[in-house]
Amino acid sequence: MIELKLRDEFKGKRLKGTTVDFTNQSQTGALQQNAADFLRITYPSHDLLKTIESTGPGQSRPLAMIGSRGQGKSHLMAALYHLCKDPQGGREWLDQWAHTLGDDKLKQLQLRNDCHVIAESMHLQRYQYLWDVIFDNHPKGEAYRTVWEHDGENKTAVPGYDILFKMFQDKPTMLIFDEFQTWFEGLTNTKQHPRRNWAFNFIQILSEIAQSNPELLVLAVSVRDGNSDAYQQIRRVNPVDVDFKGPYAKRDRKRLLLYRIFENRIQAHESEIELLIGNHMSEYFRLENTPEQDREKKKAEFIESWPYAPHLLQLLDDQVLVATDAQQTRDLIRILVDLFKHHDPKDAIVTAADFSLTNEKSAVGSLLDSVANQEHKDLREKAQRNLAAVKENILNASQVVPHAEDIISSLWLRSLNVEQMRGAEPHNLQIDITRDKAIDDNAFEVELAQIVDNSFNIHQVGGRLVFKQEENARAKLLSYAKNNRIFREGEHAGKDIDHLSKLIEYVLGGDSQVSAKFRVLMLRNHWDTDPWSDLEERFHPKLWDDKKLTVLVLPEYPEKRDATLGGWLKTHLQENRNTIRFLLPQKGMDNVFYDRELIVLARAVYLAQEWHKNDPKAGYADLAKSFSKDELVPKLKARFDRLALLNVWNYADPAKCVFEEERLNSQGDKIPDEIDKIIREEIFIPEDFEEYVLLLAQSNESVGKLLKDLREPRPGGKPCIPWLGETELKEKLLRICAHGEIAINLRGTEHLQAKPGEDASDAWNRMKGKLGAGSHLFETIIQLPDSAAVSGGKVAVGPADPTAGDAPSGNTLPNLFGGGVAPPVTLPIGQGNGTGGNDVIKEPTVVRKLAHPTSALNLTGQLESWQVKPATPVTNIRLCIDKMTGAQLDKFLKSLPDGFTYGLELDKEAD
Repeated sequence: MIELKLRDEFKGKRLKGTTVDFTNQSQTGALQQNAADFLRITYPSHDLLKTIESTGPGQSRPLAMIGSRGQGKSHLMAALYHLCKDPQGGREWLDQWAHTLGDDKLKQLQLRNDCHVIAESMHLQRYQYLWDVIFDNHPKGEAYRTVWEHDGENKTAVPGYDILFKMFQDKPTMLIFDEFQTWFEGLTNTKQHPRRNWAFNFIQILSEIAQSNPELLVLAVSVRDGNSDAYQQIRRVNPVDVDFKGPYAKRDRKRLLLYRIFENRIQAHESEIELLIGNHMSEYFRLENTPEQDREKKKAEFIESWPYAPHLLQLLDDQVLVATDAQQTRDLIRILVDLFKHHDPKDAIVTAADFSLTNEKSAVGSLLDSVANQEHKDLREKAQRNLAAVKENILNASQVVPHAEDIISSLWLRSLNVEQMRGAEPHNLQIDITRDKAIDDNAFEVELAQIVDNSFNIHQVGGRLVFKQEENARAKLLSYAKNNRIFREGEHAGKDIDHLSKLIEYVLGGDSQVSAKFRVLMLRNHWDTDPWSDLEERFHPKLWDDKKLTVLVLPEYPEKRDATLGGWLKTHLQENRNTIRFLLPQKGMDNVFYDRELIVLARAVYLAQEWHKNDPKAGYADLAKSFSKDELVPKLKARFDRLALLNVWNYADPAKCVFEEERLNSQGDKIPDEIDKIIREEIFIPEDFEEYVLLLAQSNESVGKLLKDLREPRPGGKPCIPWLGETELKEKLLRICAHGEIAINLRGTEHLQAKPGEDASDAWNRMKGKLGAGSHLFETIIQLPDSAAVSGGKVAVGPADPTAGDAPSGNTLPNLFGGGVAPPVTLPIGQGNGTGGNDVIKEPTVVRKLAHPTSALNLTGQLESWQVKPATPVTNIRLCIDKMTGAQLDKFLKSLPDGFTYGLELDKEAD
């Protein structure tokens, strides 16, 4: 017996996706592999051979691949890329398959070997304009881009025919545009930038060149719909259409599935397969009453479909998947792989009975994930309850109904079909449970009767048995929720988006404790062009107060993040630009408002709440809670996981703005607090804040100016100081003051400054809460402290510099520029206390005062604040002047009073 081997990507516990990406960050994309590896998993289907032939030398028609998602368009285009990029490897692949299939026509196919191949998956939106794909990737692209862009007044809106023709003359090219329709339909037209019209015209130019000069240009695109606007210009030149609907499509699809799933399926001999499944085929022919003349043809189908029964493949392909939103080949591979991995290895053939309802790892899960239909999931639950009831109600069930699970599983799967074919006749179920041994007809009839009698959801419809669930509130609710028309017109128009937005804000904004500190706003569909019109006026920026930190939630991760967010801030926010925290969704996910699953769930919650008002007893309140709590909210909590914060601002060129991005580990209403913690502990640099505070202190600026400045980005390319909120920043300002680095004048009523010898924590407790708020902050002045505060509250006594030598004698004024010091103050010895001894009079405490360079008027004010009166003696005076010209210095020295001596030091540029 041949042992089938799954390909490596299907052997793990978690099935890897079968989606074909041209490129990805992990460097495992289809175009990032070498040709041999990719072609090794590629079957030469009729559609692929047609693709090769229509793009070969001498052909003169563009190629259009038309089909819905998951049919294999991307795989065929990637194969075309490798065949032309590596024609030698492509030739070897064709010759090998010619030998394997015994078809010499494959050897006669010619491959292009003279083209530069450009392939791009357009849905990734890496290019705004189609011609940029060509200019950026063609060997001569930059040169011809320059010619077009510098054509002066003659420059056209799109690169013209002549420029492209000459470029392709320099180097013939094959253009492969995957997901072209997705990209095209995302374009918009405005008066200034009619991008869709430009793309429409440009593709016409490419189509005409490809048709008239195939030796210069081969054009291949993929679209979902042959009637789409994206396809119209190509259609004008009569392209070769590959639509996956030809006479060989069904046969090729089956072969492709098996070749894609198994490494060695093609090596299995027909005689071995026939021996393995002989009993099953015999029972099939008998129970289906297959005419003798049709049995050989049917036998060939069984052998070609092995290890799967052909009636299973037909059931999945033609009935179950057609009735759902599954992505056809892509999802079918996933289902079949899971089915094979979890079926009983003793069974030589896989049937509908292998969709185990009790094994959570079976293909049932992947099937339900693919069809994404809640009704089918509900039916599975009913089938499981029916199976439990059968086992509970029948004594010795394992002997009386040994095939109960297989029969119910098969009937459940067949009940997912379209209406006309729903359910199964009894002989269909008997075929499904037949493996290497025939099952007695009478025994099966008795067993089936027992199962039907003890089940509460199996119904007899004519000669067929069908699993049914009667209409219930949930089914009705989902039916309405999936109807787009209801939410596009009438009373419910737009309510789904509005409800989803508010729910996201609630999930992230949390309870009153969180919402009291943070303003969480979910931007809607037009967040990038018109963010405020969809929000209530009370949420507009002009009405934001300073009590909350603003978190703006984006529905999608922006392409070119820094340029997009920088431009957004410049265009849509005129003030407080540095206060914004952007919360972004996971990379690679669709716009939250275009996510079908989320929208349907949001609609269901909204409708359940509305219907409950009119029918409180129907259970809609419970359904609203279930949809919201169990399904929608968990998805929304995990959706947003990135913080983007402005770092470097560039008003003139927002594209040069720089944002810091941080990954978040929290979910839901824990996110705002984590954002705040990250900014405070990881992004905020206390030294930058302190430096800016000291700069303002030198100019005696107000606290109000400090806070106003911090709400805006720093100019000149300097890193922004993150906005922590007014309360937090005022607290940090007072901390600086408590450490003696600044002083704060509270509107002339009180002077906050660290006292000599005072501990910083004590100073903080004395100062906290005194800054006030509102307009008072603009009257609260930040100043530099006197010397006592600068020295940390310690007293400065005696000479500051012990190495300065002897001080001048007599009445001397200290060096104006710091060159000398006054001598220590020594008081005369007084009379004794009557005992004959001398009493030493202690030196008075000296407090050092300091004022940084400012105007003479401000210095006079400082003398008043220090209580230096006309009779107050002062010593050790130093006067510091930042800079003067020679003339100013000469005039200053001549104005000094006589009777004192002065020292002089200065810095002068070398001659």
